[in-house]
Amino acid sequence: MEKKINSLYTNDNLIVLVSMSILWCVILFVLKQVLSISPNAGFSSAAIGAGAAVLAALTATSFALVMHLKKNKVLLYTEEIENMGKS
Repeated sequence: MEKKINSLYTNDNLIVLVSMSILWCVILFVLKQVLSISPNAGFSSAAIGAGAAVLAALTATSFALVMHLKKNKVLLYTEEIENMGKS
């Protein structure tokens, strides 16, 4: 059971990491495109500030999720393993 819990926990952490990486890439790409057509420095500053705020929020949310998974690992994954058997 412990091995299965650790496997599920590792998979979920990898999914969070990959998702966060994809989100960073998408937002940075969009920010780069917006800055390339930016009409003035004020607009560029606002776009950079908004992009940084979104990235900070996404990163903080992802870390909070990982902390929650770590803190409640046994409870969450034991329930998940039990429910897998019921399907």
